[in-house]
Amino acid sequence: MSVDKGLGSRKMLYLGLTLVAIALIAAAAVSISRRHEEQQQGEAYTTVQDMVGRTVQLPKNVQRVATTVPDTLRLVVMLGATDRVVGITSYVDMGYASKMEDVLAHPELLDPSIGRVGAGQEINIEKIAEIKPDVVFLYAPYSNLADQIEQGAKVPVVCVSAGTNPQEFYTALRLVGKVLGKEAQAEKVIAYFEAKIQDVTKRIPKGQSPPRVYLANWAYRQGVGWTSSQYWPLEAAGGVNVAKEVENRFNATYFEVSREQIVQWDPDVIFIHGYKGRSAAEEILSDPALKSVRAVKEGKVYGVCGPYIGYDPKMWIVDMYHIGKTLYPENFKDVDVVKVGEGVFKFFYGDNGPSVFHQVLTNRGLYLSPELDFSQK
Repeated sequence: MSVDKGLGSRKMLYLGLTLVAIALIAAAAVSISRRHEEQQQGEAYTTVQDMVGRTVQLPKNVQRVATTVPDTLRLVVMLGATDRVVGITSYVDMGYASKMEDVLAHPELLDPSIGRVGAGQEINIEKIAEIKPDVVFLYAPYSNLADQIEQGAKVPVVCVSAGTNPQEFYTALRLVGKVLGKEAQAEKVIAYFEAKIQDVTKRIPKGQSPPRVYLANWAYRQGVGWTSSQYWPLEAAGGVNVAKEVENRFNATYFEVSREQIVQWDPDVIFIHGYKGRSAAEEILSDPALKSVRAVKEGKVYGVCGPYIGYDPKMWIVDMYHIGKTLYPENFKDVDVVKVGEGVFKFFYGDNGPSVFHQVLTNRGLYLSPELDFSQK
């Protein structure tokens, strides 16, 4: 009897040890499986810091993109990722489509299957949730909406903007390039811009006082007094913006000044925001209050492309050459501004690019000079 009890005890011990071993093996398997799953998830996601300093986790393989304004759409299209756009600004249905260069070059962006996600700060979060993009590129000045969109649509949001100068543009392009896996294309675009900038800056004469320039009738407000103290192509082309000196007084870069202030500045050249048309230039030339201004007396009132629903770096290049040719005609006598624009648009849009450039000039009614007047066509 004692032998049988001993055998029974040993069997129970063996059984217990076996069960413990099985449990340990199972636990180890679960742990390995969980670590493998976490590793796979880690490999499927990446982290970026957007242009307002937010840390954003998003899929590494981004295939579905929503853009909230033309500014962010431009960055995606420049990188050759138009086919990934599943959400687009509602500006396209508000009368702007025929003036938006990316839509003219890619009419497929108007397909009803591409969701309209709102305009400006009026973002349609429900539509974003419905179309399920992998990422939303939100215009950086509206970054206050980012968390609301992420929480409501359950989609990562990257705040980005082309900015107002090349360095900001390059930062934005590299950020979007990283998100889309288009880093090489971003560097190609940057190299193209740098070559154009160098071509212009080397033409600017040294050792002479630069022309003093006033930007009039600027952006979305009407009137000669509305100006900007910052427009990068003007600086790149060797002009001095007279409004720069009062920037601190207004604590802004876009503001309205009086005619008396313009007379006091006495600029050598005046550039209007070109989409206001030739009539805006003629109003300045015929304004009795401005008749003593040197630019008016000498008839040096022209137009520039300027911003259009945000700054378009492509048009920066056009304006840079146009301003340079206006201020320093001898140094740019070999430059045909229209040909420059055609070349820029061909770089980004292929063989259809020159045609798109002409459509932009005409559809926006741009006035650059008496010889380059598209406002009457």
